[in-house]
Amino acid sequence: MVMREAGEYVIYFKDKSIWKEYRLIQKFGTLEYTKSFKDTVIEPFKVEVEAQRLLGNCTVLLCGETNIVKYSKASKKIEDEFNFLRVLNKNIKIILNPIHDRMTRFEMKLKRRYLSKNKRWVVSVWNKGKSDKNDKIKDGEKPAWTIYYDGKEKDIRPIVCDISNQVNIEIGILDLNNA
Repeated sequence: MVMREAGEYVIYFKDKSIWKEYRLIQKFGTLEYTKSFKDTVIEPFKVEVEAQRLLGNCTVLLCGETNIVKYSKASKKIEDEFNFLRVLNKNIKIILNPIHDRMTRFEMKLKRRYLSKNKRWVVSVWNKGKSDKNDKIKDGEKPAWTIYYDGKEKDIRPIVCDISNQVNIEIGILDLNNA
């Protein structure tokens, strides 16, 4: 058994009858737009996504990798300055976006909404319980996920479960055929 390294995400994907393991490391959380950034960070990331992260009809963007699309203060819109959506072929219908904790900046919702356009799902799931610098828990009242389809937020309610647990597990079922 190979142990997971800190900062590493392990994805298991069944291709036909064979389970494959993918070990991914988050490439960036925030973008610093320097002159060399596109060549040293963005282009290698796009190559990695195309070569290793297109898993059937799904891909994975780890945490802040959704920052590959940019919020423009001038136009107040999300822009695909780096042509990332071209990497996602027409078969990619789902973007899985595991994140560390609930992202509260307004533009993160706009980015997920943008990435979900053209009948694509974006599913972001995070850990609950993290507090800010003032020890205020940032969970909000909703479940620990946001889901977008075709540019619109979808409301998926958690399943109420009477199983007693100490980790406060939330379960939701997403029917991809019922957009």
